[in-house]
Parts: sequence; structure tokens; C-alpha cells
Amino acid sequence: MKDTRKILLALQFWSKDQKQAMQVAKLIADLETRHSDQADFLFVARFDCPQDMEAIRYVSGKFNVHHHISRRRATGWPWGPNELWFETMQYAYEHFVADHRIPDYKAVLTFEADAFPLCPNWIQMLSSAWDDAEVNVLGAMQKYPAQHINGNAMFSLDQKFAHWLTRSVSGCTPHGGWDFVMAPQFQKWGWANSNLFRSWWQTLTLHADAFEQLQREGVAFLHGVKDASVIKHVRQKFNLTAA
Repeated sequence: MKDTRKILLALQFWSKDQKQAMQVAKLIADLETRHSDQADFLFVARFDCPQDMEAIRYVSGKFNVHHHISRRRATGWPWGPNELWFETMQYAYEHFVADHRIPDYKAVLTFEADAFPLCPNWIQMLSSAWDDAEVNVLGAMQKYPAQHINGNAMFSLDQKFAHWLTRSVSGCTPHGGWDFVMAPQFQKWGWANSNLFRSWWQTLTLHADAFEQLQREGVAFLHGVKDASVIKHVRQKFNLTAA
């Protein structure tokens, strides 16, 4: 059944990757031809990273925008990213789920500075895939070091799931990435792989031929490329210029 509620795009960053994160945010804005009625945007900065208000103003031209600085003070990998993700989910729960406030999002896409949309209709594609999957976690299934869905993925904002995640769990060990550590529990709640997602390990750049192959395969969202090459390819292919 089609769920007409929006999804929440939650971009997490810290000072060392903020510049590229803002480029990703502006790319997302420029892919929209009008103000989006399918998604809203959330900027989540680490506790020691100020928000880029110019980027927020830019993105607000195409999305309803929220922004938040994490209250959790963890640093280093994986403790820093772990706590930043849980803070993102906690913010979403407290502000949009717990008190049944408007807007009522069906899911949140959590993503970082090395994750990129690949086509103009990517939000609609992910939203439809979410409706069809009928799970609590949807993304790119990984095999190593064991089966898990990479954390640049979609997570339910259903009351029961969000309450469990933010109130019963609320964090995980600093000795492993949260998406890997939480995999057995996510599987119990219901997860699915989607071919719209790709997650590549520590990819330094994306060459043009690989980008075109992803286009042929219908991939909508790519994680793992460490430079701005994906942004360049998307802008060139779809003739995007800054607003």
C-alpha cells in the first residue's frame, strides 16, 4: 500500500567532513525542480561542529529544514559516529514521533558525507521501495565482516520501533560500528536489501564508466566514495547548476 507520508533526510557530519557534506546537501537541493512534498531535511552536526547556516538557507529553498547539534560528546571511530547516529534517531523520535507531532514521517534516511543521490527522482524511488518492502530497515546488505545493512539506509519511524531504538537501546558498544553491532536486532525487527542502494568500502573516487554502469543498473543512492567525484558526475549528467 502506498504511504503518502514524507521521509526525513538526515545528514550527519563533523568538522572534518562538513565541507563535502554541505556539497551533498546542495546537490540534493539542486536535484529538486520545486519545493519537495516527498521529504524534509535534517542537518545533524557533531557536538563540536557549528552548523553551516548558509547551506541550511540554501537547502531550505527546496525542503522544510530542521537542524540540530548533537548533545552526545563522543569522538573517534567508531564511538563518534555511533553516538551521532543514535543522537539523530533520538532527535527524530523526540521531535516527530513521541508526541505525535506534525509532520509524521514514515521513515528516516540516515546518511553521511560520502553518500550521494544519483538521479533526480531518487527520493520517489526510495519512498516507493520503502512502501513495497514493509520492513523497519532498508538499504544495502553487506557480507563482511558479517551480514548487516550499511548505516546509510532507511529506518522506520513507527512508534514501536523508534521507541525501542531510542529508549530501550539508545546506544551501543564503542568497539564496533553501530550498523554491524545492531545487525542481529535489526534483522529481528525486519530488514531488506534494496538494489536502489549501493555501499562500497572506502572508495577513493568514482570514475565515469563506473558511474554510467550504476545508472544502467538503476541505482539511486551510493555510499562509500570519499571525494566529490559523484557530485561532479551527477551535476554534469543532469545539467545541474546552483540555484
